[in-house]
Amino acid sequence: STIVERAREGGVLKAIHDAYGTPTSAKDLAARLRELALRDLPGIYHVVNSGPGASYEEIVRAALEDARLDADVEVVSMDSLSRPAPRPKNSRLKCLLSEAIGLPPVRHWREALKEFVSAESQAGAAIRR
Repeated sequence: STIVERAREGGVLKAIHDAYGTPTSAKDLAARLRELALRDLPGIYHVVNSGPGASYEEIVRAALEDARLDADVEVVSMDSLSRPAPRPKNSRLKCLLSEAIGLPPVRHWREALKEFVSAESQAGAAIRR
């Protein structure tokens, strides 16, 4: 939501090209947590949307594409940012145990992002009216 909001405001977006994560939809996370709770099995489960993950630059560009927005994107390295706490360059996760207990993969992060950006765009349009 921040990416789309800043792009609409005309701000320059900083996008990290050398750090990776797996975007995860809160809606998909909640649904999977419910499924896991109903199974009542022990264990630690990583719940993320499927797909190989992406750099934060790729996520920014995908969100802009989905929102049909053009914005200035400044590509930066993770080391160039002054962050208060260290962050890993690779924080991609995969749902291994969920699939092992017979749950289908969570949908791909691109599909979830498209749905989220569409909903955010509609909500933003309603507010701007």
